[in-house]
Amino acid sequence: MIGTTDEERLAITLVMKRLGRFMDEIGWQKRLCDLSETEVTALIEEVLEGYGAEMSRIAQKAEIPF
Repeated sequence: MIGTTDEERLAITLVMKRLGRFMDEIGWQKRLCDLSETEVTALIEEVLEGYGAEMSRIAQKAEIPF
């Protein structure tokens, strides 16, 4: 992502923690090419859902500029 905002970088950091917990379930020893289609799909969903949730949470805390 080019021109990432501070909020987006924070959301990415928070999603990495969530993703780490998910990877504990899959197993860190697995290479990406060894994951099943179901595992890859779940991984993508975890990232997308987590990012959206974190961005919403961050936006709720932000000050309204008016």
